Amino acid sequence: METMKECTSKKRTQLIETAKELFFKHGVQRITVEEICKKSNVSKVTFYKNFTNKDELVRYIRDELIRQGFSKFDEINELDISFPEKVELITQWRIDFFSNIKSEFIEDILSVEETIEEMKKRYLKNIEAAQIKGEVRNDLSPELIWLVTEKLNELVRDGSWKEVFSDYSEFQKQLRKIYFYGLLDHVQKP
Repeated sequence: METMKECTSKKRTQLIETAKELFFKHGVQRITVEEICKKSNVSKVTFYKNFTNKDELVRYIRDELIRQGFSKFDEINELDISFPEKVELITQWRIDFFSNIKSEFIEDILSVEETIEEMKKRYLKNIEAAQIKGEVRNDLSPELIWLVTEKLNELVRDGSWKEVFSDYSEFQKQLRKIYFYGLLDHVQKP
C-alpha cells in the first residue's frame, strides 16, 4: 500500500514528466497548468501543492536539464581521449538531446544567467587543458575563445539560425565544423 508521501512523489514526477513532454513539443508559452494537469491526470490542487506556478515548474525542469548537461560534460571530459574526440562526443550528445526539444522551449530556457559563470569556468578549464596537451593552439587566448563561443551562442538565443536552418541538429553540426575546423581544407601555420 502506497504512503501519502509516495503518492505525492509519484504525482509530482507525473507532473514533471508530462510538463517536459508538452514543453519540449510545444514550448512553454503555449502550455497551461490546466493542460499539464489534465494530461498527467493530476488535480490542479496537487499541482499547486508541488509548484507555486508554471514558472516554478519551468525553472525546476530547466535546472534539472542544466544539471544533466553539466554531468554529461564532466563525464565526457574525464574520458581519456583527445580534445577533438571530446568535442565530437559533447556535440553529438547535445544534438541528440536537443533533437527532441522544440526550439521554442530551448529559447525559453537559454537565457539562464546564473549558469553562465559555471559554464565559462568549465569551458576555460577544458581549453587550457587542451592547450597543455597541444590539441588547441597556445597562441589563442582561452578567454577570446570563450567570447567567440558566447557570440555564437547568441545565434541560438536570438533565433537567427532559423533563417538558414530548419533543423537544430544540422545547425549544430555545421557550427561545430566552422568553429573547430575552420574554413580551410588544410591548415597552414602563419
